[in-house]
Amino acid sequence: MKLSYDFIQSFFKEKLPPPDQLADLLMMHFFEVEEIQRTRDDFVLDVDILSSRASDCLSHMGVAREIAAIAEMKYSLPERRVKEGREEIFGKVDVEVKDDCHRYMLRGIEGVKVGESPSYIKKRLRSCGVKPINNVVDITNYVMLETGQPLHGFDAAKIEGEKVVVRRAKKREKIVTLDEKRYELDEDVLVIADEFSPIGIAGIKGGIVPEIDKSTETVYLEAANFDSKSIRKGSRSVGIRTDASLRFEYGIPCELAEVAMERAVAMICDIAKGKALKGVIDYYPEKTRRPEISFEAEEVRNILGVEVPLKNMEKILRSLEFKVQRNNNAFYVIPPYFRLDIKEKEDVVEEIGRTYGYENIKEDPPREIIVPRERAGEFLAEEDSKRSWEALGFFESYNYSFINEKMSFPFNRKELIEMEKPVSLEFKYLRPSLLPGLLRNLRDNEMNFKEVKLFEIGKVFRKKEEEVSERKMMALLSSADDFHEMKGKLNKFFERILIDEVSYNECEDKGGLFNEHHVAKVLYGGEVIGCFGEISEDIRKRLKLKSNAMMGEFDFEKVQELHKETKEYDPVSRFPSSRRDIALLVPQETLYDEVLQKIRKAGGKTLRNIELFDVYKGKEIPEGMKNFAFRLYFQHKGKTLTSKEVNRMYEKIIAVLEEVSDWKVRK
Repeated sequence: MKLSYDFIQSFFKEKLPPPDQLADLLMMHFFEVEEIQRTRDDFVLDVDILSSRASDCLSHMGVAREIAAIAEMKYSLPERRVKEGREEIFGKVDVEVKDDCHRYMLRGIEGVKVGESPSYIKKRLRSCGVKPINNVVDITNYVMLETGQPLHGFDAAKIEGEKVVVRRAKKREKIVTLDEKRYELDEDVLVIADEFSPIGIAGIKGGIVPEIDKSTETVYLEAANFDSKSIRKGSRSVGIRTDASLRFEYGIPCELAEVAMERAVAMICDIAKGKALKGVIDYYPEKTRRPEISFEAEEVRNILGVEVPLKNMEKILRSLEFKVQRNNNAFYVIPPYFRLDIKEKEDVVEEIGRTYGYENIKEDPPREIIVPRERAGEFLAEEDSKRSWEALGFFESYNYSFINEKMSFPFNRKELIEMEKPVSLEFKYLRPSLLPGLLRNLRDNEMNFKEVKLFEIGKVFRKKEEEVSERKMMALLSSADDFHEMKGKLNKFFERILIDEVSYNECEDKGGLFNEHHVAKVLYGGEVIGCFGEISEDIRKRLKLKSNAMMGEFDFEKVQELHKETKEYDPVSRFPSSRRDIALLVPQETLYDEVLQKIRKAGGKTLRNIELFDVYKGKEIPEGMKNFAFRLYFQHKGKTLTSKEVNRMYEKIIAVLEEVSDWKVRK
């Protein structure tokens, strides 16, 4: 909002701080001043008024009140005493309120001489971006900027009939506004009407018919409090937003109508030489009740974190025009009528804090020893696992913990747990594995997607004799990968969650879920943690699957145990490494991992890396055999290895390999 420095000064007898200092004061205790502009004879402060304070601070009077409280200055309200004539308004005009109006006041002023406004009014209007028109219209705009209450004046002679009505517009009812624009209205728009047609869009813009001009002699002055939702709807409907509609949309107190009305009538009588009709038509069916708030001084300290002296608290609240009763440390307060934002004790404490000064609230570091809570390792392992599979292009699946009769065939019936009262046949058994759910997901999705890549982490249930076991598992399924690609993704997964030295071996317990030629078990330290492979042909036929997918299931509780939260730093050795190659003849059924484990065990810590760079079958290789070619890297962390030391370790590895009867190192 643009505020005139000269206008604000009119509320004070003593001199205000210079504009830049006043801006600093407001920013420390009130709202941000975005800009200060200098005009020919004034300064304009552009203040960002928050919506919560629109009820009292979209006005020079409201900002002056704040300055008085913050700077401990005395301010005074302008004269608003009205001298009434003998002739009454009653009988000349009546008011009927039908819709969305909390208060409607109407006064009459006769003998008005419409002309030019005094220079001080024109100067202050221009500073606030309002164009002067004539003394009566200018006074209504001036008082709105002064008090925050929109006003509107009608030429009484141009109103048809003897009634002013507040009602909803009729469908397709038309009005021409003061800017000579024609609008077609609907039922969302609230209007002010005479007995025949609308004479203004309520709270938004006046109509051109009862416009005040040089011929006007009698003025009917309106001060109202319209429903904020109704004005917002009407403003949106007609596409007009004015200074008046903005104030009504945010909400203003009903009591403000009387303050502004008396001030405007007094000014019109003084400047336009009018005479006020006796009495005021005042529709005010339900008066607003202000909240009664109680709190203890201790609560202020707990919220602000600083001890504000009791006398200071009381002084601050009285300067903000709260009604205050104090009994030792207990306060009982009622906010002033214009503070619609004060509803509970926390609001009152905020007022004490900002007026006392945030700069007086010193930093007070905690004195307690803060002990970090124990990290939830299981939760972190699950989150890391989920993020890892998502990074590898898999989507998480959530399935019910039940399977039906059709999906139970691969499992031992003695291990299945049957529900006593299943809600449907689809929920006959508790699931012994996560794989049936993922297989069902594959069947449902492969018609619509070229690739289906899913994972799930959840509990499975099995029965052994009469005991029921419950274990958390992890399963995955992909129609986009072959056996070797799936193995690569598993390696990447274990690398991401910092599980090292995972190995693979032939899977003996195939069950019926996997293709017996493309299945492997996953081991860590010789212990099986899971199994993966290609879906068996039997499963594909039973479920009518099109995809030749890969799937796997792992003991997630073991994965959680092995999971590491952070990598351990292993510094690079400053000493050079030595390389040796070794070629080994083995039977064709011998697995790479089996050879790798023996080399690793024999080489010890000095064997830093092992690379398989060739697997050969063909000429020069005996029938039924194959050749593995490994490259071995030896390196010590604390010294340079001699050729003698490297050869000794190399020969030890050869001796260990040749202990296996049908393995032969080629020399």
